[in-house]
Amino acid sequence: MKQMKWKHILLGKWNWKRPFTSLTSIYVLLALFAVFCADRFIFQPPSSSYTSSLSGYITIPANHEQTIAGFHLKGRSGFPTILYSHGNAEDIGEIMDVIKPLNERGFGIIAYDYPGYGLSQGKPTEESTQQAIESVWNYAIRSGIDPASIILFGRSIGSGPSVWLASHQKAGALILLSPMKSVYSVPFHYSIFPKDRFPNFQRIQSIHLPLLVIHGEQDDTIPFSHGLGLYQVSPSKVKSFLPLPEASHNDLFDCYPEEIYDAISTFIQQLPESKR
Repeated sequence: MKQMKWKHILLGKWNWKRPFTSLTSIYVLLALFAVFCADRFIFQPPSSSYTSSLSGYITIPANHEQTIAGFHLKGRSGFPTILYSHGNAEDIGEIMDVIKPLNERGFGIIAYDYPGYGLSQGKPTEESTQQAIESVWNYAIRSGIDPASIILFGRSIGSGPSVWLASHQKAGALILLSPMKSVYSVPFHYSIFPKDRFPNFQRIQSIHLPLLVIHGEQDDTIPFSHGLGLYQVSPSKVKSFLPLPEASHNDLFDCYPEEIYDAISTFIQQLPESKR
C-alpha cells in the first residue's frame, strides 16, 4: 500500500489526457530551447586556424564596433568575384585549398568568417551572420566591384546567409553547395519549432537569380533532398543541379574536385556578359 501511495504521488492518477499533456509539455520545453538556446548548438566555431598574416587578409567593420575577418584574392580582369560563405566547424584558414583553384581559374574571391569564428569578433547567430555578409557585400561594392559581377556562394550552413543576401541584393548569381532547407528541418525533416534559423526553402522561392546547386547523394549531415528541394522550388529561369553520386558532406572536393570546379566555371560562363 505504501509503495502504491508513492507511485500515485509521483505519477498521478492515470487518465486519457495524460499522454497529450506530456507531449505538449515536452514540445513547449523543446520550443523554448529552440528559441533561446539553440544557437550555441547550431554554430560550432573551431579554434582559429590562421593569423593576420593569411594571404589577402582583410578586416571589415561591422555593427557594434566589431570587425569581420576575411581575405580578398583579386581575379583576372573581366572575371566575376565569388563571395564565399563557408561551412560550420571551419574558418577561412581551412578553406584555402578549396578556394585557390577557383582563384587560379581567374575568379576573384572574398571569403569571411562569421562572428565568433577565426579572428572575427562577436557571437554567431542567424542575425549576426547576416549582418556579417552584408558588411562584406558593402566592402565589395566600396572596392569598386559591380554588384552584377558578384557570385554569392554558400556551403552548408553558409547557404543561410548567402540565400538571405540573395533575397536582399541584386547579385549576379547564387551557388549553393550542400545547402539546407532550414536549420530545424535537418534533424526533424520539417520546421516544427518557432524561430527556425535560415529558412532557405521559403526565401529561395522569391529569388530569381541564376542558380547552381551541388549536393552529395550520400550526404549524412544535410540530406540530399534539401539541395534537390531548393533547386526544384527556385523560380529562376537559369538554374542547374549537380548531384554527386558517391559523395557525402565533407568529402565533395576529395571525390569530385574537377567536376565541381568545371560545373562552377561552366555555370558562370553561361551568365550574361555583365556577370562574367
